[in-house]
This record gives sequence, structure tokens and C-alpha cells, in this order.
Amino acid sequence: MVCKRCGSNNIAIQSVPINKKRGCLSTFLHILLLFVPIIGWIVLFSLIRGRRSKVVSMAVCQNCGRQWAV
Repeated sequence: MVCKRCGSNNIAIQSVPINKKRGCLSTFLHILLLFVPIIGWIVLFSLIRGRRSKVVSMAVCQNCGRQWAV
């Protein structure tokens, strides 16, 4: 593997977790569930706790620092 910026072969592969962002509708749902007693709080807790993250392999050039997905 060769870096496109500097042409170096000194490349490291890393696994990087990426958190998914919440949308407007999801945020509105969380705010709405705050006002529903007990059952809403339980659902809200499980929604917040269940945040999804995706693991992506990234190549990093050790000479210039350029990163790209593998």
C-alpha cells in the first residue's frame, strides 16, 4: 500500500469506531419521552444506552499523516 500524497510505504492500519449522529426526529422523540412518566423514562434510557457505533478500518501514513478508509 502506498500513500497518494507522499508516496511512502510506511502505512499503519487502525480500527476506528465512528458514532452515528442523531437526527432531528430522534432528538424530538427523546425530548417527548422525557415528559412521559416511568414507561417513557425506561424507553428513553434504553434508547440512549443503545447508541450504535460502527468500526471502520483506516490506513494512516506514518510520514505525512494522511488517513483513508481501507
